[in-house]
Amino acid sequence: MIFQTGIDQGASGTKRVTLLVFPWLSYYRFVSSSSSRGRKIYLISSHRVLLRNLPEEITYPEEARSYLEEEILSLLKGREILWKLWWEKGRARVLVAEPEGKLEKGAFWDAEPVALARAFLATGLKNGEIVDFGRRKVTLVRVREGRLSGFRCFLNGHLELDFEDSSGPFVLSGGGSLSPEVEKFFAGRETKRVPAVSPEKVSAFGAALWGVLGCDLPAFHSYFLEVDPEKVRRISRAMLAGLVLSFLLWGGLRLWVPRMHRELKAQERVLFRKYYPGTPVVAPLKQLRAMIEEAKRPDFQSLLKEALEGLPKESKIMALTFEEGKLKIKTEIPEEKAGELPGRLTEVKKIPGGTEIVTLEFDGEKS
Repeated sequence: MIFQTGIDQGASGTKRVTLLVFPWLSYYRFVSSSSSRGRKIYLISSHRVLLRNLPEEITYPEEARSYLEEEILSLLKGREILWKLWWEKGRARVLVAEPEGKLEKGAFWDAEPVALARAFLATGLKNGEIVDFGRRKVTLVRVREGRLSGFRCFLNGHLELDFEDSSGPFVLSGGGSLSPEVEKFFAGRETKRVPAVSPEKVSAFGAALWGVLGCDLPAFHSYFLEVDPEKVRRISRAMLAGLVLSFLLWGGLRLWVPRMHRELKAQERVLFRKYYPGTPVVAPLKQLRAMIEEAKRPDFQSLLKEALEGLPKESKIMALTFEEGKLKIKTEIPEEKAGELPGRLTEVKKIPGGTEIVTLEFDGEKS
């Protein structure tokens, strides 16, 4: 079955594009037709399609591929088979289809249940069933949470439909859905129709929604069937150019960074000699930091001056030390002068005669 879709004949729309794997990093881009003639779509009838959940024990892609080849594809040897394997909510699912006729180069292949599920989503519903009434068969497709849940094909008309597992609403499509018998059969049930197209074109409409409708429904695309040599050459050239540029950039950085480092070191030494002539240049930055730290320390003369100006006139200095920027003075003072001492008092010793021996510490900080 071949369709020329209206989506490819000048119509346009938007497609959601997700960056990486994060849903919140997404945007909508404009999609327009790439061919004025339209795209050929081969719609594979539902009775030639198999949709299956693989066993829950299968948790790795290698296991799923092995199961597909041994349990399904091995039974279909010698036939042109299309298949699509994907993961949905942690479980492997497989879609296998056998097209009618020879696979045409560059064609877009779509399974009828998948196309009908997309048409169902075009109504705005997320849960329900779409029932397609064709000339020779009836196809029921179940959609749950916007995903293809399952389908059944009835070759003996709509009277075999079983509504026990179907809660509706029901979307009716296909030319046979317009018959009075079908309308009577669905009387009392919630029904809808796809508003965009006539009933007999719903399947083609659903298949054409692949490039516009942002959903995770499986489909067989032309690039699964063949590899365009020109496209491969174009991608290879782009990758080669990127690789060459990467090597050039890496090599340039390997040469440029050490050179810049040497020039900066030479400039440091020149500036150090300019502002500190006579000082040996070893490590300019470390020397500057040491000189700054040394400049922050108070010198002996300023601390001694501070101590002598603050001590009482009756003081008798007994010992004096200067270590690591701190001045310690041990002195004897009258007891009544003990409350007027400068610096930091670290030790007090009372002696007979109304005097005290105190140890004071000076480091340049206000006490």
